[in-house]
Amino acid sequence: MSQRIQICGTSFLLPGNPAWSALGQGWEPVFAGFDEWPRLLLDPVPPVDPPAALAWVLFLEDLLPAAALAPALALKDPGQRRQALAELLAPLLLPLDARLANHPQTPVIVAYSLPAVGSAIESGRGLPAWEHARQALEELLRARVDQHPGLLLLPLDRQLARLGLDQAFDDRNLYAARCRLSQAGLRVLAGCLGQLLERQKTAAKKVLVLDCDNTLWGGVVGEVGLAGLALGQDGLGKAFQDFQRAAQDLGRTGILLAIVSKNNEEDVWEVFDQHAGMVLTRDDLVAFKVNWRDKASNLLELAADLDLGADSFVFWDDNPLEREVVKARASQVTVVDPPADVTRWPRLLRDLPLFGRFETTTEDAKKKAQYQARAQFKAEQGRVVDETGFLRSIALKPSLVPIGQGSVARAAQLCAKTNQFNLRVIRHTQADILALADEPGAVAFLGHLADRFGDHGNVALVLARPTADPEVAFLDSFMLSCRVLGRHFEAWMLARAVAQLRERGASWLIAEFIPQKRNQVAQDFLAGHGLMPWDQAPAPARERLAPLCQGLGGQIHLAELASLTIPYLEIYDETQAD
Repeated sequence: MSQRIQICGTSFLLPGNPAWSALGQGWEPVFAGFDEWPRLLLDPVPPVDPPAALAWVLFLEDLLPAAALAPALALKDPGQRRQALAELLAPLLLPLDARLANHPQTPVIVAYSLPAVGSAIESGRGLPAWEHARQALEELLRARVDQHPGLLLLPLDRQLARLGLDQAFDDRNLYAARCRLSQAGLRVLAGCLGQLLERQKTAAKKVLVLDCDNTLWGGVVGEVGLAGLALGQDGLGKAFQDFQRAAQDLGRTGILLAIVSKNNEEDVWEVFDQHAGMVLTRDDLVAFKVNWRDKASNLLELAADLDLGADSFVFWDDNPLEREVVKARASQVTVVDPPADVTRWPRLLRDLPLFGRFETTTEDAKKKAQYQARAQFKAEQGRVVDETGFLRSIALKPSLVPIGQGSVARAAQLCAKTNQFNLRVIRHTQADILALADEPGAVAFLGHLADRFGDHGNVALVLARPTADPEVAFLDSFMLSCRVLGRHFEAWMLARAVAQLRERGASWLIAEFIPQKRNQVAQDFLAGHGLMPWDQAPAPARERLAPLCQGLGGQIHLAELASLTIPYLEIYDETQAD
């Protein structure tokens, strides 16, 4: 079923034009009438059937003639000039401010465009007038992004520049239909909106899996040897080197890198260890499968080894036959079909939207080390007999992180990406989480965990809110990163949530497990940690709590908090907990 996006703009946007198909499947554009954008943004009444998002396409020239900039630009002092421009532009954003204040739950995308510089001469000794205006507008918009988690910006001119501004704008459309963009420009706008909408709905990919021969380097190492590979400072070798550098840069942002190659393992490591042109190192990789088995099986095993869904993997291989086999046998994996021209690969990888995120958190930068630590933990865990003794020996150090402006991005990221240990798989936005955390009686926090294998970061989230009965709370969200499974951190998190709920006056907890395709690992958590399945709860409890459970379609569990006994807490030495 398609989700609706409400689209309005200061120029006409040609509803029904085929270019809008670039929004992508699953999105239905609903256009406001020409010049209806102020009414739409200012309307304080919530719509009966609100759209999934609203996009406002702002062409500043529609609202502000160039002559209006002259008094501000005549000021010699840079500070006074910036202030004057801000005062000139701020009233134009009042409808946006009203929309954000009146309807904070609906995401808003502001796509904005300003006139291009007319000639190179205008920029020869200073900024042209519209560039001053662009800086002032972006400063005002970025300030609003900091205040409103549901606001996204699309600097349209930077995306249209890829097409070419002369191709993106069409004066014939402007004078015939009041539309500034050409059909090609509309397609770029629609495609960019689609990328933003898709990222709001689904998490970025987590793992980039690379082939080796003719992907990381030119040539087949088993045939041409180390000296025969194309990998270095010139020509095609430089393109392969820059492709590796692009992959390494992704790794620094938290994307996990792995290799799957049909090869002799010793040949591959000889290139990594001895070829002077290599950029990637063994330490850049979290995992590898180098053997002669089919790559689809290797990819699925890699996903199992990392405890990640195969749908979070992106596979890059020069060989079209290998790509088709993976598409057929491991269909969850996203397979890139790169062009034959290797010189295009570095830019293509850097610009690939599959890995794009709205913001990179401090947790993301630690991903590689955390997954390497997880592999070490799993290896040691497999050699022990006494699980409790082993877990106590690794110096587990849990702590709570309150939800606030500094942590809500990570909380929303967990909501978007956690599929396995997740009781309800509710995809809350930052705005949703902040609103819930501000409710009187609510409990909202992240869980941070460290041990002798490393600092795992903020890896768990609890959101609980009061019901119509102030003595009864509902566990809205409870999730844990698969990286720390096996440490019973979920028991510690539940105990902390129960303690806080009791402090806020709750005596009962309602929890729900909603079965999904990939969250079976959490199915037995509630019953295994002291909560009663609905059909096993005492009749008086069911009678009291039944009205509060209306609308819940999952497996309901109940707990009387004063008598709840949670196992595994002996593993955590409270003297080590913050």
